[in-house]
Amino acid sequence: MNRLGAREENILNFIIRDYVRNASPISSGRIFESKTFRLSPATIRNAMLELDDEGYLEQPYTSSGRIPTDKAYRYFVDNLMTHKGPSRNEKMVLEDLVSEVRERHEMLFENFARLLADEVGLFCGIASFNGEPRIEAYGLEKVFSEPEFYDRNLTVEFSRLVDNIDKVAEKFLEDSFDDRPSVFIGGENQFHDAKEFSSVAMKFSDDEFGNCIIFSIGPKRMNYEKVSSLLNFVVKDMIG
Repeated sequence: MNRLGAREENILNFIIRDYVRNASPISSGRIFESKTFRLSPATIRNAMLELDDEGYLEQPYTSSGRIPTDKAYRYFVDNLMTHKGPSRNEKMVLEDLVSEVRERHEMLFENFARLLADEVGLFCGIASFNGEPRIEAYGLEKVFSEPEFYDRNLTVEFSRLVDNIDKVAEKFLEDSFDDRPSVFIGGENQFHDAKEFSSVAMKFSDDEFGNCIIFSIGPKRMNYEKVSSLLNFVVKDMIG
């Protein structure tokens, strides 16, 4: 995917981050009023029209604002997302958890899955494949509180996905990942019933539990930076 011009890229970056925070379509007026850019309203509108024409933005229903498309999220993940560690507070929470359960290894996966779900507000899980598959997953209530799930059809689709979480985890294991979290947006997901969602997953090996997958699934409007950094930190600094 070719890089956008600096102006369009900066505006797209603003739109995605604002939409992740607020779940509301973004208008040119909203961008202008933020005083983030020294651009006229007309210039902002023209840039948004270009992004619209190139498939990075779409208009939901009759709203005057725009929201990111799958193409926009992919551009963000590949070009704009920063790769940084978790915050100081997040590290402290994770480190306290490890110290509490280190002597009870069998509880480690359960607690990590629960903690990740709490921290990122999404459906998170850890699956191990060493003999009998084992899956620990939490966060369904949290993810259903997101505004996307006011749409009953999405709620049904996500519930169906959760019902088949064992197959989802196996599909993650089949995919070949780099030594970092992998992001799958919408139709990039390889499993059925996930075309309207995004997932972030990372493989690792554990001496006791064998080949493992840690993952998070939720709306495409997820905080990819935070989810990726937490998964990476858990695997490399906590479990590894």
